[in-house]
Amino acid sequence: MLSDSARFSSVEWLTPNLEPPPALRDFVSAEESTLGDAIAFPGLINSHDHLAFSCYSPTGSPPYLDFLAWSRDVQAKSEMIERIERIPYAVRVQFGVLKNLLWGVTVIADHGGRQNCLSLPIAIMRHCTLHSPELEKWASLKLRFGGSTIVAHLAEGVDDASRERALALLRWNVASRPVVGVHCVSLRDADFAKLAALVWCPASNFFLFGRTADIAQAAAHTRVLFGTDSPLSAPGTIWDHIRTARAYFSGEALLSSLTAEAAHFWGLPDSRAADNFVIARRRAASAWDSFYAITPSDILLVVHDGSPALIDSRLVEEIMLPGFEAVTCEGTCKYVKMPLNAMLEAVRSAAPDFDCDALLERFCTGAL
Repeated sequence: MLSDSARFSSVEWLTPNLEPPPALRDFVSAEESTLGDAIAFPGLINSHDHLAFSCYSPTGSPPYLDFLAWSRDVQAKSEMIERIERIPYAVRVQFGVLKNLLWGVTVIADHGGRQNCLSLPIAIMRHCTLHSPELEKWASLKLRFGGSTIVAHLAEGVDDASRERALALLRWNVASRPVVGVHCVSLRDADFAKLAALVWCPASNFFLFGRTADIAQAAAHTRVLFGTDSPLSAPGTIWDHIRTARAYFSGEALLSSLTAEAAHFWGLPDSRAADNFVIARRRAASAWDSFYAITPSDILLVVHDGSPALIDSRLVEEIMLPGFEAVTCEGTCKYVKMPLNAMLEAVRSAAPDFDCDALLERFCTGAL
């Protein structure tokens, strides 16, 4: 059963056990007449993405038994890979950040991403990662001697062999380091107790395998966080993924896996302390029904660390937004604090045949 939300002014705050950030109250007080009826919630935390893969679209011929068979199909698309990899790495990462920003994400865990000096409007987390026991040559040594928390793709398949490879790697965790398992589709019951947390990516799992982890069993043994994975294996926007997940995970737990629970696990300040929040257009009488109906076009404002990162055009005039550039999202205009025109020019220069319009449409609608 979902708890009641907290209303102040024309905006309903969906996390009543957490006080709204001060910047939200200030903004609503100043802009109530232009906001209209809206909902607000903490900025989302995407606990698993591969930002540099954000220029790809879902690829392969599922269903598969494990990710290795899918990976072989992807690698066979050499012309596609060559075309996209011509786009500079930093620009591909910027598009990954733009994608998340349009979705209302304020913190992203970029698995395996390289450090860079980009100035970005939202935060990127990087941890000690290993890809998987299947593809990381020194996975067992990294688990024994790596950083304090290890993040790895585990049991990414539906066969017993995928599970056994994951459990074999976990047996090397003699130092009892916190291990975060991503996917864990074929783990069972007490297997999940070996993890400090599961990052659940249901859209990717359903696309590749036609099933996902037993989330009820997982939640009984460990923390559950939420991730999108990359568009290579995860069609749709994060809001499509959330609607899929709603059938398997309770509403409060699902929102927490994207906000408070994730912040606590990753050692981040809560949304009030960080001043991270999202305001979205209200689409239904119930605030929770509105939350689950959101599409990127409904996002009116994204604030990170107290500063706007995305603003809908209905809230502000363009001339008031130095450093922001416009992007059209399902017929609505969003101003984002990113060098979008320079990003698009970099793509056109490096890969003239790449369809930037189709990419931006995928970010906004999830269309293939």
